[in-house]
Formats: sequence, C-alpha cells, structure tokens
Amino acid sequence: MPVLLVRKRAGVVGETQRTCHLVPMPDDDRTPLALTAYCGELIHSGEAELLEQPSGMPCVGCLFRVPMPRSGELGQDW
Repeated sequence: MPVLLVRKRAGVVGETQRTCHLVPMPDDDRTPLALTAYCGELIHSGEAELLEQPSGMPCVGCLFRVPMPRSGELGQDW
C-alpha cells in the first residue's frame, strides 16, 4: 500500500513536534481537506509539507501502525 511522508511545517508546531508521519495515499486525485496519519494525527491542508524521503525524526506511532506489505508486494531485492 503506497504511503505519503508528511511533516507539519515550521511555525505550525514546534521543532520537536515536526516528526515524519506516514499517511495512506488518498484513493482519488482530489486534494483532501485533511489527512490522517497512521498514528491518528490529523493534518489539515496547508499546515504540512510532503516529503520525497524521510526527514527528521520518524513518528513512532506511525511506524508501529503502518500495515506490513502482503506477500508478493515486496520487490525482488527482499
């Protein structure tokens, strides 16, 4: 399942709260008003940045809750 890497922008929250969240990819092409990270954090449109790669501290709650790939979804390198 594809996921987005999202972090709240500087100034929206303090630096210690700018963790890298994992968010399920929306089902359609519309821009949602808010995203919900796997940890339950609600991230409203305009208050976060989309990351191309992990940056900063990862959200431990998201790491514990992100679904594991099903067999056959992993690349040949696994």
